[in-house]
Amino acid sequence: MTKGGTGRDLTWRRALYALLIFVGAALGFTLLGMILGPSQAQVGGVRAEDSIAPHLAALAGFGVVLGLGGMLIYGKRGLPLVFLTPALTVSLDIDHLPVYLGYSEPIRPAHSIVFIAFVLILLAVTIRAPEIELVVASSFLGHMAVDTGLFAPWSPINFDYVQLDQYRLLLGIGALLCALAAGVVLRLEQPSPTSAARLSSNPVVPSRSIDEADS
Repeated sequence: MTKGGTGRDLTWRRALYALLIFVGAALGFTLLGMILGPSQAQVGGVRAEDSIAPHLAALAGFGVVLGLGGMLIYGKRGLPLVFLTPALTVSLDIDHLPVYLGYSEPIRPAHSIVFIAFVLILLAVTIRAPEIELVVASSFLGHMAVDTGLFAPWSPINFDYVQLDQYRLLLGIGALLCALAAGVVLRLEQPSPTSAARLSSNPVVPSRSIDEADS
């Protein structure tokens, strides 16, 4: 990966790091929800068995659409977007894991503004790639746009539940805009053919020190 006039590709390793950070944070917020959530908020339930596969397919499908949106702007070197976005979009539902294991938990403890703000700050400090942050934001918003029902927007600080359905269209638009913005950022970081040719035809020659010149 190169910077400073030579462009920067979204590599598979960077995409994997982002996914691991996202999943780890989702599990952490789930645990916080179980610890900090009041007893009346511990009402998370399981989805009907016959609806799990269609829901996951809808999440993954919308994630692929978002990834393709970024790739259409950046080009084939943005291929990791097509895989990273649906992986992130689906993996947010890992916060349902405790209830499937038989434990009480709040409804969607990682489906919150606090969660995505924390993850974006963590990515900005660690990976330091705005395109990754945009892809993560797109995936999170895309997941929320597919979901229905209740969520706690300020979990794990506050567990007052809000109906999600009325915000789905806005969330979907936001997801698409973030995906397209990720492609734009990657394209802007890609060197133009003119600058690339200039760099290749005029290699930088290390300058000699004064002592070397006098010797």
